[in-house]
Amino acid sequence: MNGATLVLGIAGLVSFLAGAFLASGGSRTTGIVLMVNGLIFQMLCLRQLKLNRTKDNGDAG
Repeated sequence: MNGATLVLGIAGLVSFLAGAFLASGGSRTTGIVLMVNGLIFQMLCLRQLKLNRTKDNGDAG
């Protein structure tokens, strides 16, 4: 796992949590936008993990 994958995962988590906090606190539109961004970051992170896993299968033995 490389650094970019970790950054995407952490950014997705932080963005989603900040969006949930803002949406519950009153700034609903901004919160929803941040939650959507967090889900997009998580999707990109999972895509990178899947690509790394399939790429590494042929490298062994």
